[in-house]
Amino acid sequence: MGDSEGSWTSSAINEELRKKLQNSKSMQVPGLASQACIATNMPPKTNISFDGNAGDNLAGLNNGSCIVLNGNAGRFVGNGMRKGVIIVNGNCEEGVGHCSSGGTIVIQGSVEGSAGPSMKGGNLIISGSVRGDIATCMNGGTIIVCGDVAGYVGRIMTGGRVFLAGEFENNEQLDVKNSSPSDLKVVKKTLQEYGVDPEGLNFKTVNSKLHKPKTSRKATYNSISETLMLAPAVLSRRPRTPALDNLELSISIGNNKMEPLNLTIPLLWKGANAPVYAEWVLNGKSPENLDSANMAIIDLTATEINRRLDMKRPADLAFVIDLIRQATSKRIPIMVRLPAGDISNDLSVVSKSGADGVILVGGEIPIEAAITAARDYKNSMTILTACQDLNCKKATKMIALGSSGIFLEKECQNKELNNFATELAETVGSLGIGKISNLGPENLRTSNQETAAMTGVPLAGYDSVLPMWRH
Repeated sequence: MGDSEGSWTSSAINEELRKKLQNSKSMQVPGLASQACIATNMPPKTNISFDGNAGDNLAGLNNGSCIVLNGNAGRFVGNGMRKGVIIVNGNCEEGVGHCSSGGTIVIQGSVEGSAGPSMKGGNLIISGSVRGDIATCMNGGTIIVCGDVAGYVGRIMTGGRVFLAGEFENNEQLDVKNSSPSDLKVVKKTLQEYGVDPEGLNFKTVNSKLHKPKTSRKATYNSISETLMLAPAVLSRRPRTPALDNLELSISIGNNKMEPLNLTIPLLWKGANAPVYAEWVLNGKSPENLDSANMAIIDLTATEINRRLDMKRPADLAFVIDLIRQATSKRIPIMVRLPAGDISNDLSVVSKSGADGVILVGGEIPIEAAITAARDYKNSMTILTACQDLNCKKATKMIALGSSGIFLEKECQNKELNNFATELAETVGSLGIGKISNLGPENLRTSNQETAAMTGVPLAGYDSVLPMWRH
């Protein structure tokens, strides 16, 4: 890589790095010009040194490489890191160490914002000051700050330890003590190992008084499926019979990826012979199986908190998507799992983010209403509906309303899958449909005016949609 590489994209840089690291375990890269997602998920046991400035997500999802930047970095250095070492010989912006669960991050300057949000493990060393909050939602690992902390310390912190040498504001959630001689010895030795002078520094040890909250939440799934009826074909549409007529039940997810996920029936499941999913739950550890997964899932359903700490604005979803995309070399499709809420506006954000689709999860809003709201996006992204049970007729109704397929959130055996496939072919054929993607609301009827108004399904008898759907 030469001096003209300021114009190189992140994808081109990462692709070139992976190619050259096949034959060499070390690389020196000059001329970095604030590109985002550089050196994400590089091959383990490799060493890469950059000169210049990095954008957001430097060395995100690091899984065992040593990354050195001689310059400043953007937001979320080491986002989702599991192991390895990241050293920034300069300053960085907010969010360093977000969701890291192992390894060591060293910032030889200051942090212009928050540090250690949602940290699960590993070490974060900051030789300068932190000009924002620190250890928000932290529940594991160690943070060492040699300078001052300007923001709030330990908001919803439930684990891990923080060592602070400078000024900071105490609060009622913290247990603050002078560091013990044994802790001081370990901290100063750690600093020396990474080139930080501990001379004259005296640290306070900060622990949280909070206990880890229970993360289990009882899900509520509302459905109006029982008010919907399948409308069999007789004369106006020709019924189809499996083995006699052609029936196309397959779907493909991520056609623009190197390894799209091709399914013979519109169903994703868990268990034996199921695709491998790399799932990153909200406020959780990053997935460790990105290199072997068939699909990546960014789960935005609430855990103990309601939002990712690396997403402050709707547009930030795009940089999380790009982090996964760069980490997997555009190999697999990326889906966003989200609860049924403001679907029209939420899917507008997802469609701009670069994700391949969504997995809609029901809640207080009936899932059928959510699918209806998502219908306009079916041609531009994959829309899967999360279900708790394998029910052929219900699945057919979901697809007719606008879903591309079903995501079964429990394990399923081969016999159940085969029975489902057989019944689905018979059901879809009875509706006069040869290709399952052609299923639509016209293949359903309802006797409930509220359901008709909510979904655009024709009223039985009247056999027409209500006036608000005539456009």
